[in-house]
Formats: sequence, structure tokens, C-alpha cells
Amino acid sequence: MSDCFANDAPYFACCSPKSAKGSEMLRRYLIAAVVLHIVVAQLCERIEIQYFDDGEEDLRTGSNRSIGVLVKKRDGVKSEDALVGKLVAECRDLFGCHVVESAAGFNVNLNEKNNWTQLVNVTVVAEFLGYNDLQISCNGSVLPESSYRLRILRSSYEHVVAKVFTVFVTIFVTGITFLMGTQLELSRIKGIMRRPVGPLTGFFCQFFVMPSVGFTLASLLLPEDQPAIRFALFAASCSPGGGKSSFWTIIYDGNLDLSVAMTFTQTISALFMMPLYIYTFGQHFFSERVHVPFDSILESLLILIVPSVGGMIFISYKKHLVEKLNRWIKIATWASTVLTTVFGVYANWYVIYLFRWYIVLAGCALPWSGYVLAYIIALVTRQQHRERITITIETGIQNIGISMIMLLWSLPEPEVDLALVMPLTIILATDKPLMLIWLIRKCFCRNGTVVEDMYKPEPPGDAEKSEEKSAEAVKLEDVKVNSVNSE
Repeated sequence: MSDCFANDAPYFACCSPKSAKGSEMLRRYLIAAVVLHIVVAQLCERIEIQYFDDGEEDLRTGSNRSIGVLVKKRDGVKSEDALVGKLVAECRDLFGCHVVESAAGFNVNLNEKNNWTQLVNVTVVAEFLGYNDLQISCNGSVLPESSYRLRILRSSYEHVVAKVFTVFVTIFVTGITFLMGTQLELSRIKGIMRRPVGPLTGFFCQFFVMPSVGFTLASLLLPEDQPAIRFALFAASCSPGGGKSSFWTIIYDGNLDLSVAMTFTQTISALFMMPLYIYTFGQHFFSERVHVPFDSILESLLILIVPSVGGMIFISYKKHLVEKLNRWIKIATWASTVLTTVFGVYANWYVIYLFRWYIVLAGCALPWSGYVLAYIIALVTRQQHRERITITIETGIQNIGISMIMLLWSLPEPEVDLALVMPLTIILATDKPLMLIWLIRKCFCRNGTVVEDMYKPEPPGDAEKSEEKSAEAVKLEDVKVNSVNSE
């Protein structure tokens, strides 16, 4: 036994016959594994993959599809021996889809009898909407140029719910716009336009500053492989002011006439400015499938313009309804916000899984930076405090409903489903700073507590009267001062 441990003695000499037999089996196994690895490596280098998909029906979540995978010897490869090995089919993102286990791994045997080709059917089960890739792995590595693009759409039920949500949003946005139109009066708009510094400042902020911010955020923060989300952010940045801007203008004691005039003029301007930006800078985010037709943009914008003009015409004949409609605007605004949020979450539940840090950051940065930049620009143009507040609110609170309707009407699936995460994020983030500042004022500024009734908008027709009264009061005060000085 002492010879077993001599330096020249092999290891097997120190082992029992049983141990020596086991070691011999291990040695053969290792040799077979090395040979198999070499054979499989040769297989990986000498084959190519082609896919066959009838594509007659859309691949929707909850459904499956059989895809033909043709494995064949590469052109120019000379081999007399059969190419034998095992390939594995799998989805790049297992959260989005998976390959049925029975078809996940399949043996390949290419030889002269089968003309060096072999067709295998794999079954893919769709689980989450979006883009995914079917990949073929050989020897633990994905074969180059073996990916097959999968477009996974909503389930049939979710598709119907999404259509209903589109109609729901269109009706609500149209109704709110009509009510906002009842607050418009041409005489008040003309009065504002006689001193156009405020509206022009707001126009510059809305259609030059905000699109620049949106383009920058989409280019720097959002990934290049998500063109629909990048385009949605840019489209939202090109939207005119509106939404609940008049409501917050009242809360913060801004210039309501300026707010209403800016909302109206910017909505009209959006009919020309949005298509201009989308077909110039928006081309940067387009892909083969992300294409927005011009007629859809016009239709979505007309949905906002026609009711607004209709509201103006209606209230010119029914001026006695102004006070009632003022109350209905607040109720309808909050109701639409709650209902749209609840129904939107139900119809677009998948958005929860699409939230990423860069999407939340971009969605918050767009409106919040709009507040800051607009206030600075209004300060530079020497606007009064009330006008600065109004321009700031009008710039930061954009009518995201326009961009949502444009996306819903224009983009195909699944791009539209992926793109909606951006406007929904912006909607959730837009008024949060305003709410926070209002709460701080409410809690700590007791002497300047914000009371909504103090800032009730003046009914159309009363604005000129109030101006006349204030002018008369100034004249009377001047007369008193002059009389005192003369005495």
C-alpha cells in the first residue's frame, strides 16, 4: 500500500478495483461530454434558422400560436457527417410569453436523407402585450440572426374594453370642452388681445418651450427601442393649454379672462401647430409602424374646437345660464377626472407593469419644468403677478386629452397600448405641485387662506361693468385728492 503513494505511481494504483472501475466510467463520460460539445459546437456554426408563420390571426394575450422553425445547413458548408444536436426555443422576455415545455427543446439530425433540413413546430403562449422575440439557443447561446419578432396584442375582451374607453374619453372630453366654451366671450377675448403681451408670452411658452422640453426629455430619458412612448411624450408636449387650468387659475387668484382667452386661442392654434411639430420633429421618433396620419390629427383636434365654438354660440343666446354652468364645470371636471382615472385604470391595467423610473421621471419633468420656465419667461416679459400665475398654470397644465385622442385614433396595436402609459403618467403628475402648494397655504397661511368663493369668475358681460366701476372709483379718488390739495 505504501507504493500507492509513490510519486511515480498513478492514482488508479491506489484504488480498489471497484474505485478504479468508477474512475474509468468517469473518464469515459468526460471524453463523451467533450466530444458532444465539439459536435454541438460544429452544429451551431453550420446551421441557420428560418421561421414560417401564417399570421392570419393576431397573437393576443391568453392565446397561442404554432410557429414553424426550419433548421437547415448553411449555404457553402461542406459536411459528410450528420449534424446532430439539441436546440432550445424560448422567448426573450419570459414575462411576455413562453414556449410550451414539450416543444421548448428539440433534437436536430441533419443528413443527406432529409436534405440537410428539418422542420419543427413550436407553440408560443402569449401572456403580456408588447413586443417580444422568439429565439433559438444552441449550446447555451442564442444563435445569431435567429430572433423572430412577436407582436402581442390585448385579449379580445380587453380590446373591446379599450374601444369603449376610447368612446368614453371622446364623449367626456367633448362635453368638458363644450362647458369650457360657455365661459368664452368674444368681447372679453378681444379685450385681452388688445394687450397681446400676455397671450403671446403664453403662446411662446406653450408651442415653443414645451415642445423643446418634450423633445429633449424623449431623446435623453426614454430608450430608443420604445419609439411609441417617446412619440407619445413629444405629442403631449405639443398639446395646447387647457384641462383644469381655469379651475386652478381661480384657486390661485389668477387672471381668468387671460386664462380663458389663452385656452381658446391655443386650442385653435393647435390645429396648425401640432401637425407642424409632428411632421417635422416628430419624424425623429417614427418607425415603420409608428405613423400618424394627418386626417386623424385633424379629426382629433376638431373634436376639441367644434364643441368649444358651440359653447360660445350657445351661451350667447342663454346668458342667464352662466352661473349654473359655472357650477357644472367644477362638478364635471372633478367627475371626469375621477371616472376617467377609474375607468382608465380598469381598461389599461397593464400600464402598472409598464411603469419604469425613466417614464415616471419624464412624466413629472414635463409639466413641472413647464411651470418653472413659464414663470421665468413671464417675469422677464414684466407681466403682473396675476398674469404670471395664469401663464404658469396654462403652460404646465396641458390638454393631454387631445394627445390621448390622437394616439387612440391613430396608432395601431400594440403601439397605442404602450404609448398610453406616457399621457397617463403626465395626467397623474401635472397638478400635484399645485395641490401641495394649495395645502401648504391652507394649513400655514391663515391670513391668506384660499377661499374658492373669493375667486368666482365673473359672468360674461359683467367684466366690462366691473372695469367701468373701477375706473369711476379711481376718478372719484382723484377728485377727492385734488380737492384736498386745493384746500
